[in-house]
Amino acid sequence: MTQFTGKTIIITGASSGLGRAIAIRLGSAVADLWLTGRSQAELNVTASMVVDAGGPPPQTRAIDLAERGPLAALVAEAAGTSDHLFALINNAGLMFPEPVMQGSVDRWTAMLSVNVLAVLEGAQAAVAVMRTHGKPGHIINIGSVAARWEETGVYGATKKMVENITASLRGETEQDDIRVTTIVPGGFATQLARGFQAEQLATVQQSFVQQGIGPDGAGAHRLVSDPVHLANAVAYVLEQPIDINIQELVIRPPVATGV
Repeated sequence: MTQFTGKTIIITGASSGLGRAIAIRLGSAVADLWLTGRSQAELNVTASMVVDAGGPPPQTRAIDLAERGPLAALVAEAAGTSDHLFALINNAGLMFPEPVMQGSVDRWTAMLSVNVLAVLEGAQAAVAVMRTHGKPGHIINIGSVAARWEETGVYGATKKMVENITASLRGETEQDDIRVTTIVPGGFATQLARGFQAEQLATVQQSFVQQGIGPDGAGAHRLVSDPVHLANAVAYVLEQPIDINIQELVIRPPVATGV
């Protein structure tokens, strides 16, 4: 698979989970990858896995997406080494799923900074470069089914904002050869739960038991999917002709849960 040869793709949150799976899938198709994440050590692991899958060695940059400026600078750096920025995949996310009355301004600010402002910063910088390059490009923003729930908390609200921002950006780029897609995942095996408090983890475990998932994890695949499936969905979007627009793609495990 060499369909992405000569095409530069930036992936945020590539040090684990969905971002790592996406990097391996696109790297195996010989994309020139620029990977960001919080841990340089874990980014190095991802880069090694990309090479093992047959891809060229990616560029890696450990940056904090809660800070403004580094992501736009990375987009500019990648653009300076390539004549075709083909895709930006805004995958990084931060989740504190507590009720509003149990939340804190610090955690709300962190989610808004990573889940919303970083998406805006990266997309604005990437579209500007794509217009300069004058070649087909894609912005893929990773949302969440949590945005569809009635009581989503602040996390779900940030992902709803991502959907609205993506729709606005799609309208602004319709006259360009730039396609903007929201991919909406359900439950996948990632490190997103790193922000869970003990009571949230207990609630999730209780939900698993109610769905027939035992303590040994048997049957968990019905509620939590392999990130490889989402990576394949990202590749599918990027493989399509530029004269169609895949507006949204929802992908989730066979059994849905609202927890």
